[in-house]
Amino acid sequence: MHMLKSLFKYYLSMIVLFFIGRLVLFVLYFDRFSHDNVNFWLTFLYGMRLDTIIACYFLIIPLLMLTLSPRKSANIINKILQYYFLIVMSFLIYIEVATFPFIAQYDVRPNYLFVQYLEYPKEVFSMIFASYKLQLFISIVLISIFVYIFNKQFGNGFKDILNSSYKKRLMLFIPLILLLFLGIRSSFGHKPAGIADALYSQNRILNEITKNSLLSIGSAIESNIKYEKKDISSLYGKMDIKEAIKRVKRQLNIENSDEKYFLTRLESTHFKRKKTKNLVIFLQESLGAQFVEATGGEANITPHLNHLAKEGILFKNLYSNGTRSIRGIAGTVAGSFSVPGGKGIVRRVKSERDWFTIAKIFKPLGYHLSFMYGGDSRFENMKGWFLGNGFDEVIDQNKFKNRTFTGTWGICDGDVVNQANEEFKKLYAENKKFATVIFSTSNHLPFEFPSCQVSPRYTIPKAIS
Repeated sequence: MHMLKSLFKYYLSMIVLFFIGRLVLFVLYFDRFSHDNVNFWLTFLYGMRLDTIIACYFLIIPLLMLTLSPRKSANIINKILQYYFLIVMSFLIYIEVATFPFIAQYDVRPNYLFVQYLEYPKEVFSMIFASYKLQLFISIVLISIFVYIFNKQFGNGFKDILNSSYKKRLMLFIPLILLLFLGIRSSFGHKPAGIADALYSQNRILNEITKNSLLSIGSAIESNIKYEKKDISSLYGKMDIKEAIKRVKRQLNIENSDEKYFLTRLESTHFKRKKTKNLVIFLQESLGAQFVEATGGEANITPHLNHLAKEGILFKNLYSNGTRSIRGIAGTVAGSFSVPGGKGIVRRVKSERDWFTIAKIFKPLGYHLSFMYGGDSRFENMKGWFLGNGFDEVIDQNKFKNRTFTGTWGICDGDVVNQANEEFKKLYAENKKFATVIFSTSNHLPFEFPSCQVSPRYTIPKAIS
């Protein structure tokens, strides 16, 4: 019974930790679901079911060591288990604290994105230290308090169990492992419980609160691995390719009998000029329509864009089917829709060469193509993808001169644009046409900007018609 009490004590510690995290989220976001016709108190019941799954997983190793270890190894096993629970509980405390800024940023519990960025530790840790000092401090304080209490109360908690009869401990193995198995399965039906059991209402934020963050991360990783290896097309309905082409051509009003380039159409320009134009695409990460008054967003955040919108051409009915900037790059430069799975088009092996991009349009016309980014272009395989698909040059952080400010994600926009202007002058002097994609991450956390003074005589440049 002593073993059962000891394991239950740690199970209860984890459940209480998860409950506190869920309760705080429940209070913070109460206005988001309080008016819905749903029994929102069920979030704690369903949430506890998911919490039990995670807690039972973490209790498997202690059970194996407590029941199968010989008595002579009692001191070593006790020390191992002590460190094991210190690490596990500290990790869980960190995940619970990290959940709050993640939900504030993405409106969901931590998912695959939470671990995907770990491929880039420099950017990730710089962002954490720059943007999440308070959360990091809270994590350190809570973990320190837990370590202190643990060492005072639970330091030698397993010695008595390990020094007891080996046969008695061995006899407890089968019933306790079955108990953990039932906890992990959390269901007597033909399917075990899982993250889907949190989706009990039509209110998305309430469902997110019901979830367990660690289970959410694990489920996202599992799904990504599963669908990375699986033929994605098998998840969708089937249609004869000729019928699909026919429908697309009808929607786009394309009259073309060419069997190879069946979607090609010639659209005469409405702005005839003797000289060809250069093209500059400036991609601003995270600058959604909600920040731009001209597209129905909040007023006075982007006054220059609002002004330019009156002089140039503004598209008010364009939408993205991807949520990350790397997917926006593929959509803008290659016209590719976002695909399922953790990896976007830019990071997929088969798209690193001979993938359609604007380069295939401009190269035959004698244009010089370049990609400019103030950060490290190896991030998300941007450099390899652009160079492998027709771009002549990638100019990133290491190639910028006369820097005035460098933040977590790289050179500030002012420096990027100034250097871009110098590059354009050189190409113009050499009588070269150019098409350039400039990518900015200045609207990404931690929102680091250089202090600057804007001249009162500054005027907004005229938009190119």
